[in-house]
Amino acid sequence: MQTLQSLLAVGALSVATLAQAAIPYNNTSYEFTQPNGKTITLFLQGNDYYAEQRTADGRLVIYDKALKGMAYAQVSADGRELVSTGQLVGGLTTPRASTVGKPQAGLTDLAKAAQVEKMRAHMLGEQGGLHTAMVDTSSPEEISGQVKGLTIIIDFPDERGTITKAQVERFLNDLNYNEFGNAQSVRGYFRSVSGDKLDYTNTVTQYYTAKKNKAYYADSSLSATVRSQELINEALQWLEYQQGFDFSQLTTNSSKQIRGLNIFYAGNSDSAWSKGLWPHMARLSPRFCADGVCTDRYQITDMRASLAIGTFVHESGHLITNWPDLYDYDGSSEGSVASFGVMGYGAIGTTNRYKPTPPVAHFRAIAGWDTVTELNPAINANAPSGRLSHTSDSGTSYKWTNPANSNEAFYIEAIHKSGQNSEQLDQGLAIWHVDSRGTNSNEWYPYIQMEHGDGNRDPEYKRNRGDGSDLFDVAGEFTQALPNAQTSRGTNALWWNGSDSGLRISDISDPAQTISFTLDSATQPDPDTYTGTLSDKQSAIEPNGSWFQYSGGTIGLTLSGPASADFDLKIEKWLNGAWQQVAISESPSSTESINYSAGSGYYRFVVYSYSGAGSYTLRVSK
Repeated sequence: MQTLQSLLAVGALSVATLAQAAIPYNNTSYEFTQPNGKTITLFLQGNDYYAEQRTADGRLVIYDKALKGMAYAQVSADGRELVSTGQLVGGLTTPRASTVGKPQAGLTDLAKAAQVEKMRAHMLGEQGGLHTAMVDTSSPEEISGQVKGLTIIIDFPDERGTITKAQVERFLNDLNYNEFGNAQSVRGYFRSVSGDKLDYTNTVTQYYTAKKNKAYYADSSLSATVRSQELINEALQWLEYQQGFDFSQLTTNSSKQIRGLNIFYAGNSDSAWSKGLWPHMARLSPRFCADGVCTDRYQITDMRASLAIGTFVHESGHLITNWPDLYDYDGSSEGSVASFGVMGYGAIGTTNRYKPTPPVAHFRAIAGWDTVTELNPAINANAPSGRLSHTSDSGTSYKWTNPANSNEAFYIEAIHKSGQNSEQLDQGLAIWHVDSRGTNSNEWYPYIQMEHGDGNRDPEYKRNRGDGSDLFDVAGEFTQALPNAQTSRGTNALWWNGSDSGLRISDISDPAQTISFTLDSATQPDPDTYTGTLSDKQSAIEPNGSWFQYSGGTIGLTLSGPASADFDLKIEKWLNGAWQQVAISESPSSTESINYSAGSGYYRFVVYSYSGAGSYTLRVSK
């Protein structure tokens, strides 16, 4: 039986109890100082679980603990990992001839996937682990009103901060902000995408000067959580006992854990990828408690010479709203949402790092920011149909939910390249296929799949991170067969189990701020069908061992079973913290039927054997 706690999350198509989080890198450059004092520039492709590091000429590199520096790398004999060649970068005057003109070959996609899983398993077992691979969260909840976070700025005895406290405060909190090339502040972003429902501000401390020089904390022989967390704890102790900071003023979750804990430190990371002071998000261990509240997760990053809001906003999506990442950790694809959402790659591009794309409609809905209209008449008896329209950035969206699986739905919204969406790659009608059972590690069954208007699925095939033909526009159609067949991993309106969802969209208008389309709900799919086998006195719960949310209407059930047995049928509703019977059919046979006028609520069906055994078929219409 489902618990009440799990039931409370169903209406929002909840994200998994454990939300995934990692910082993405797209040819991101950073500088590293070798043991001989020479500074080299390296380029990252990947994320916190696995990233390939290369020199400008395309050669792979890896941190060599024995040499205490970055060494040229090669694929191991078994093909499973990268290993050091024993030659420090910069030790050769010219690249090897085999690498000139093309990047050195790295691991296969299969080997990368294995490295990702290895790193995630390690992080789960590591106390506080770098970017806790699966960040524990409560069920997603609406987040609105004033949310107050804390940003601690830190410098070092041998490296003072060059970006002032006032600059950091403006970066986080100003509503008219354009420094460092940003189009808005962090607060401005969340005000914009939430329709002014969320006002996320940060209290910024004065500079805390660390106890030791920067090199101590930036030690690349240690995991990024070791000295980073030592530094964070230093700063928190300083805030409590020397500054008298009142931590109770910060916004917490239901467990009295601080939602937004952010650390900025002076200069660059001065560390190898995933080591020393490398930017990351993790759980602070041991946790710090004061004034009746405690720490949970934090994000830490270097300030460098300028500030861009993209990564800070993406990480706040994890900290503040519990949204998971939407890109593929193992690098076998670019995900499906790709650059069209902030939790994909929509915060790290050349321009959208300064003006990130909004969260996709589903994330806005579970945060409580969108007014969502249910279009499936099987769930909403008053669902609109015919000629409909949607306006980009309007704080609204449509969805078409699977009556047999409350975790699955299509979300529909217009995206116009203006306002918060100005840095999108395309404009038109966006259709998102959402199923919380999916995972971003599987590009062919992700949590959120973008239904690509061109049907090409370029991001899934790793061709790009989205392009100008991905959204639906004039003359576009979205049905059970169009744009193309599921057998070719195409784009269409089938549920993940291959059944017809009944969603029919056609006659889409030209891209504009408001897009109109025709929703044809006259032809509905056949009743949902469930089959199973019962032994004597056994019972089974449908649909598929679970339950569903229903807005109200008539539920029709027909059950057929073996003539030699007596199977019965009932409908149960979640009432007062328990499943309670609301309708029953128990004739002395295995043929039963129920037509029940249902109000709004959570329901399930029970098929049970009064006597005998055999197979049954249950047909459900709503």
